[in-house]
Amino acid sequence: MEDRMILPRESCVVVFQPEDGAPVPLLQTLRELAPMEETDLLAEDGAGRTLMIKAGADAGEIAEFAMALIGTLEAEAGLRLRAGISEVHHRPEEWPAGYREALEALETGARFHRKSPVQLYGRQTLERLMARMDPETTEKVRRRYLGDRAAEILTDEVRETAEFLFEADLNLSVAARQMFVHRNTLTYRLDKIQRETGLDLRRFQDAMIFRLLTLMPEGE
Repeated sequence: MEDRMILPRESCVVVFQPEDGAPVPLLQTLRELAPMEETDLLAEDGAGRTLMIKAGADAGEIAEFAMALIGTLEAEAGLRLRAGISEVHHRPEEWPAGYREALEALETGARFHRKSPVQLYGRQTLERLMARMDPETTEKVRRRYLGDRAAEILTDEVRETAEFLFEADLNLSVAARQMFVHRNTLTYRLDKIQRETGLDLRRFQDAMIFRLLTLMPEGE
């Protein structure tokens, strides 16, 4: 009997792209170094990028796989890559849509999250909304809360503090525990943010505004 290709029932489209845009033998390198499942597929898109149809029903787990793979490729092959990951799809007919989602995730990530090499389409809703705001409105919002001190106020410590708080659903005790700091230390940082911006991140509405501020690309 002729062998038939096994296709995944649930999968994400992952698009790997060289960080500097230089042409590299990425497909062959991935075939050699990527831990592939029987149902995973690899292909090139003709634009210097490599696609992986990665079996799985959890896009977050696939993001962890992509992050680990990017680390391996950098360590063993000297390749610096970025990856965009689509929503979970259930039929091969949906893969073209997944490919477009993965490309949009890469583009959106390059604008809003330059430091992160892996971007999930399903976690970029706010970013896509931000991308549709006109520059004049964006600048008004920025100046309303940050004045001309955006870089001074939005330090790495402030951004990290906000991220932990958001991940903890604004629960101070959980956020402090995950940050390995005393709750009073977290409270002090939040009080400082409130003094400088007028936003109390312990309140949902203020936290949402601050989240938008941190998503505004630098220089816009």
